[in-house]
Amino acid sequence: MKIAIRDVGKVFRVRGADRPFTALEHIDLDVREGEFLTLVGPSGCGKSTLLDLVAGLTEPSTGEILIDGRAISGPGLDRGIVFQQYALLPWRTALGNVEFGLEAKGVPRRERAERARHFLGLVGLTGFERRYPHELSGGMRQRVAIARSLAFDPDVLLMDEPFAALDAQTRESLQEELLRIWGKTGKTVVFITHGIDEAVYLGQRVAVMSSRPGRITEVIEVAFDSREGDLRADPAFGEYRHHIWTRLRDEAATAHHEEATPVG
Repeated sequence: MKIAIRDVGKVFRVRGADRPFTALEHIDLDVREGEFLTLVGPSGCGKSTLLDLVAGLTEPSTGEILIDGRAISGPGLDRGIVFQQYALLPWRTALGNVEFGLEAKGVPRRERAERARHFLGLVGLTGFERRYPHELSGGMRQRVAIARSLAFDPDVLLMDEPFAALDAQTRESLQEELLRIWGKTGKTVVFITHGIDEAVYLGQRVAVMSSRPGRITEVIEVAFDSREGDLRADPAFGEYRHHIWTRLRDEAATAHHEEATPVG
């Protein structure tokens, strides 16, 4: 198992509040080696918090997270992260942005440039190496961000709603591109989204989260007879989508009822 999340909870202390804020509780989830796992849930359910924990950007309040059987103790070069906001350095070209992480890793200059060009080519940006972020479209900037994360060869790619700010056509184009890159590199991918269609289209499995405090309520195996053609037109796609939508709707209704019910 590549990633093992064991009974993880996350509690935040809130200044001025009588009680702490529980974002996650009793999270149990395994991610297989080389798997593309999507994580879907309502807004505010703790999806990004869980990704931050796997990235090592924050520590769990309870439980533990293991990668290759070793407990996470902080950020590491074995994990690459792609956020919704591109976070590119505006004074660096596309090539320079991809080289940035390699510099920190101590990769020699010539090898840095070769590797950066390779990954820009992998995301379809050959010929755009000398463009600055303001000279690129939103979709192209996100491609640079993906190339930057791939360039230092992480075992795991963590993606936090990376296509949410893009228009529908660009988003679908990048979804196809990401699946192609995943097929070529064999990386383990954990991809957060609030879009059910996106979760089903990309994921080999879809982990469904509850309303706050976030829990994993179901993990669904997504299997199609063939991935040729437009998956969204496949009847199985609609069945998976409806199942997840119903699960999230029922969960939201239960959460709303519990919030509205007086205590005592």
